[in-house]
Amino acid sequence: MKKTIFFDLGNVLLFFSHERMMQQVADFCQLELPIVKNAVEKLGIPYELGTVGSKEIHQEFSDLVKKKIEFKGLMHALSNIFHLNLPVAAIVQELKSKNVQLFVLSNTCEAHFTYAYKHYSPLHLFDGYVLSYEVGARKPEQKIFEHAISKAGCSPESCFYTDDIAEYIYAARSLHIDAETYTTPEKLTQQLTARGLL
Repeated sequence: MKKTIFFDLGNVLLFFSHERMMQQVADFCQLELPIVKNAVEKLGIPYELGTVGSKEIHQEFSDLVKKKIEFKGLMHALSNIFHLNLPVAAIVQELKSKNVQLFVLSNTCEAHFTYAYKHYSPLHLFDGYVLSYEVGARKPEQKIFEHAISKAGCSPESCFYTDDIAEYIYAARSLHIDAETYTTPEKLTQQLTARGLL
C-alpha cells in the first residue's frame, strides 16, 4: 500500500494565471507588457532554480523602471495569481485524516510559494515541500525526484505522484515512482481509491 503522496502545486492544488502576473507587473511598474514578458522569460527559470532570488528580481525591475520600486508591491504583483482547486483541497483534507504522508513537489519560485503558503491554508496540511528553488533542480530533472524520495523517507514504489504535465509523470515513472497525470478531481479520486488511499 502506498504511504506517501506528492502533489504538484500549479494547476493541481492551485490554479494560476501567467497572463495575470504579466499584466499586474506591467501595471505596477508602469512598463509595457512586452518588456515585462522579456524580463520574465529571461529570469523565470533561474528564479525557479534559486540561482536568482527575489532581491535580484526586484533589482532587475527597478533597473527597467530606472528607479527603486517597492519590493512588497512587486512581490504581490508577481504572486497574486492563484485560486484554490477546492475539490483537490477536499481530497487533501481526507488524505490527511487518514494519516497519509503528503508532500508538495513543485517547480516554483520563492515569491510564489511564500504567497501561496500564506494565503491558502490547505498547504499547511502537508508534511513537507520539495520546491525547485530550494533544491536547485526542476522537474523533469532526476535530481528533484531523488530529493523528494529522500526527504519523504520512502521508496519510489511506496509513493504516488500526481502532476498535470505528462512529461513529469514519465520522468517519475522512469525512477519507478508510481505516477499519474492529473486531469480532474474525479479521476484523481479514482486513482487514489484504486491504490487504497481513499
